[in-house]
Amino acid sequence: MPHEVSPPKVFLSYSWEGDAHKEWVRALAERLTQNGVNVRLDQWHTSPGQSLTQFMETEVQTCEFVLVVCTKDYCRKSLARVGGVGYEQQIITGNIVAGTLREHFIPIVRDGEFAPGAECSIPPQFMGVYAVDMRDGVDPDQSIEILLRAIYRQPAATQPPIGMRPVFANGLAIDTEAENSEVEELRLPVLEIDGWHLRSGVASHHQWPETFDIPEENERRGLVNGDIVKLQFEIALPDKDEPFGERMWVMVRGKSGPYFIGELNNIPATSDEQDHLVVGDRVVFLPEHVISIYTHDGLEIQIEDNA
Repeated sequence: MPHEVSPPKVFLSYSWEGDAHKEWVRALAERLTQNGVNVRLDQWHTSPGQSLTQFMETEVQTCEFVLVVCTKDYCRKSLARVGGVGYEQQIITGNIVAGTLREHFIPIVRDGEFAPGAECSIPPQFMGVYAVDMRDGVDPDQSIEILLRAIYRQPAATQPPIGMRPVFANGLAIDTEAENSEVEELRLPVLEIDGWHLRSGVASHHQWPETFDIPEENERRGLVNGDIVKLQFEIALPDKDEPFGERMWVMVRGKSGPYFIGELNNIPATSDEQDHLVVGDRVVFLPEHVISIYTHDGLEIQIEDNA
């Protein structure tokens, strides 16, 4: 047989300030009871000759929640430590001092104001605690739902699962989850496998230092999403012994580790002769391959000399 879960048990604390208020409290208790809550109420669970103070002490300590119906009169009696309300407040304050979590006590505002002052209904020990508004003019169904969700610990909104931490590199934020899914596949293109590869701009600059200029290293390493860079491609062609060299623009789309990930922004001149590389293809490259940068701000950092 399935294990039966005991209904949540709550104690209703309120001030005796007239029959109308007692009827309102009893109606609240009845509605909670109809929704599966075991409500402990003096109107139901005490009789002449029974100790009210003992009833209060027992219920405050054994119930999962204490629902405190806050009114201006309740707040006044609490501050003055008058009557049953005053004694209850001593019990509640003692429990809080002894380490009972404040979440154990749920204030319900019946009249008056939330803010401190002559019209305040909330005793000082509950100031700053999330209170349920049940004053006249407030939607009672919405207030009851808020209260029931608190009792059953079923919040209306819950935090979604925490995602992966992003990686921040050179001002470019990369989605780590996407990065982790691709990191094992990232590699530089190889002529024998991909039908094309990239020539190193740094190597070309070292080979022809007087005529082949490239952007500074910090500029090549500091690319951000939206920058457009020029790279040197070599593309294999059918029946040709040597690959065809072409300089083309690539738009930066992201970064993973040392690699930049871009998208080919040119239609290769060899499009009619090969299908290894077409506009829109992903291009993985390193800072050393960059020979010119056209930033998303519209500035071309370096146009290389002919070599």
